[in-house]
Amino acid sequence: MRQLYNLVAMAIILLATSCAAPQKTIYFAENAPLDPHVQVENIEKRKEIVVLPDDILAINVSSISSITAGSGTSDPVTIFNEGGTVYNITSSIGGGQSGGGSNKAYLVDANGFIDYPVLGKVKVSGLTLRQVKDMLAKRLEDFVKDPVVEARIINYKITVLGEVGSPGSIIASNHKLSVVDAIALAGDMPITGRKDNVLIIRETEGRREYARLNLNSRNVFSSPYYYLKQNDIIYVEPARVRRQESNDFLRFYLPTMTSLLSTAIAIYGVTQIVK
Repeated sequence: MRQLYNLVAMAIILLATSCAAPQKTIYFAENAPLDPHVQVENIEKRKEIVVLPDDILAINVSSISSITAGSGTSDPVTIFNEGGTVYNITSSIGGGQSGGGSNKAYLVDANGFIDYPVLGKVKVSGLTLRQVKDMLAKRLEDFVKDPVVEARIINYKITVLGEVGSPGSIIASNHKLSVVDAIALAGDMPITGRKDNVLIIRETEGRREYARLNLNSRNVFSSPYYYLKQNDIIYVEPARVRRQESNDFLRFYLPTMTSLLSTAIAIYGVTQIVK
């Protein structure tokens, strides 16, 4: 009888280890106050984005000259809006923000310059978009009256990989995207993804940075990596339960061994009853 008890105990242990119950996880669970009243925190103003090499700039110029140009007279602004190369920038994640469609734009070269009509090579790398607008408007005053310049980065791309609903690339047309926004656009994170160890990979000025974020803590909002920069990569690591699911031994061999052991216990019990 003792041998039977031992076999039963072993079977229970094997079944318990092979059936890991999934646990629900939530965002910002740590440091959550019990006080139901609204809490307010002071936050730093988000810094303006800076143009970098390999960015693609869409630039549009408007001017009062376009209004005053009479019929049959060429608009002096036209030459500035017809420059650039056509780029088709789209998101690879369905439903994500996307520049969409075809855009005439300028690729920032490795040295930080664009080839702009009439002006020639113009240094834009290291400037904010507002500084690019102001600089171009000032230089165009010699050619058009009261120029107004609009500029945006149309390949402001974030890549989301790992344990999310729809891995892929996101184009943020408004140049503002947080790690939570990016994960939500990628189909959110299932319970098999680790919210406490999200990896952010960022390349800046010839170096690569690796940062870990804990989305279970509201302290994540104060991280310098919470708001993403162009070309950032997010990797969501699978949780322990998911890693167990991918283990061949746990998926195939352990259930077979458990079934054989259960059969052996049943046969042993029948033989004992017959005796």
